Amino acid sequence: MQVINRPGIHHFTSHHIKDSPEVLERILDPEVNLCLWRRPVQVDIAQELLALGALDLPDVRRETSSSSFSQDIITLMAEHQLDPDRFANLRADLEALVSRFSQVSEGRNLRFRLVTTTDNDCKRFHLDRRNLRLICTYQGPGTEWLTDDQVDREALAACSHCASVSRYGEPSQFHRFWVGIMRGDPANVGTGLVHRSPTIEGTGQVRVLFCLDS
Repeated sequence: MQVINRPGIHHFTSHHIKDSPEVLERILDPEVNLCLWRRPVQVDIAQELLALGALDLPDVRRETSSSSFSQDIITLMAEHQLDPDRFANLRADLEALVSRFSQVSEGRNLRFRLVTTTDNDCKRFHLDRRNLRLICTYQGPGTEWLTDDQVDREALAACSHCASVSRYGEPSQFHRFWVGIMRGDPANVGTGLVHRSPTIEGTGQVRVLFCLDS
């Protein structure tokens, strides 16, 4: 397990990174702003995703719950002329992630997005205005993030260029199939995990991304 701390600061400073799913429960600690489960590529899911194109799943956000998600994801796929039965392994994995996330989201309303894209999405470093977000990139490069030591919070608040927000070094990055739960900053007080989407526009890569918000 890897734990990254910034001495002397007592709010949202720890990142817990481990090879088992139990690490995701550490997000219940208010001083943790990222829990990252490093899991291997799921070959059966990767094979299913090869059939997806960049325009197959537009970027939409939908309300859901642990009890309704199974039907919600079937409905989403059917609306975009995708046969849900062709994605049985993906759907099972998504359902498992929703179940885990529901256990740590303290009963808050859930919203999900499953998107295929060749765009850069949110290319600036930023904070989410949600309490918690689960994110998993199933195909393509994953989310980039900064340790608290790297972040210039004043530059971030001023919406400065990414080079100004990051004090030093390169950002860390989720790998394909890794699952992260990050703490957001709904009160806009300058805390939470700072992150951005990877740059993929013009590379021909199709990114398949799943997010859950609470």
